Amino acid sequence: MQPKVAAQMFKNLVTEAGGKEAAAAVITSAVGHSISIGTLSRIEHGNAEVPLLWAWALQDATKNACFDSYRAQTHDAPVNACPYDLIGEISKEHGEAVEAGLKAARSSSEEDWSRAVVEHREAAEKHLAMADLCEARAKGAVPMRAASK
Repeated sequence: MQPKVAAQMFKNLVTEAGGKEAAAAVITSAVGHSISIGTLSRIEHGNAEVPLLWAWALQDATKNACFDSYRAQTHDAPVNACPYDLIGEISKEHGEAVEAGLKAARSSSEEDWSRAVVEHREAAEKHLAMADLCEARAKGAVPMRAASK
């Protein structure tokens, strides 16, 4: 996602949430630690990256799924992706998600639970990419490699 687009969408979410103070309260309740109003300003102006947990918290609070919608519009099915590479990525992300989930289950730390959310969403994205690939290939044969001459 382009940084300017992300910054503008984040700024819109902050406005929809009721301003910086309200947005900070929403984000704080979601991530389990306080955040700075100054950090919100830096993100809104494109001087810092948008933390996905923060965006998801604001999306949930405002019922505006702009980040998810943008990603869905710009995400192409990986018809020509290498299934073996994707399976390797799925395996890596799945392992990280399981590890983070176990750590969170043994912890009372909201930070551990927040990290588990991120890891599980990343694993889910890889699984969805594989589902897209399988669906695209189920519609017709796609050569695995270029034909030899």
